[in-house]
Amino acid sequence: MSTDALAFCLDLGRAHASLRLKLNEDLGAFHGLDYEDFTLLHLLLRAGNGNMPIAELAHTLGLPMSALIRKMVLLEKTGLAERMTGTDGDSRRHAVIRSGGRKLMQVAITTVEAICADAVKSLDAQRLPDLHAALRALGDHDTSHA
Repeated sequence: MSTDALAFCLDLGRAHASLRLKLNEDLGAFHGLDYEDFTLLHLLLRAGNGNMPIAELAHTLGLPMSALIRKMVLLEKTGLAERMTGTDGDSRRHAVIRSGGRKLMQVAITTVEAICADAVKSLDAQRLPDLHAALRALGDHDTSHA
């Protein structure tokens, strides 16, 4: 890895940490969620029928299965999500957003959108699509062989 790539990745990590702290602070204060809960529920909200196979969800979130199950247990206790067997012959376990989770996410998304808009306001708006594409490419890059 070149020094430029290292500096970029370290700065990216610091930017993520700063944004994550702000999101955790406001999501916790206003909605009783942390950033990981929000991300999990957001994925379920966007998924077809509000559910996703648990193994796929764990992979998308970058969590070990045991960590996802611990999160799911907490979300089940608060009535925001649940685990269930798939339908139509799909025997895999799925994570499903419940109606309480949908309602909470409607207002939490507004909070997160405002925080994110504030976070990117110093960036050139015309470059945001390119920056977004670059971040998506980094996120899709398989680093398991590094």
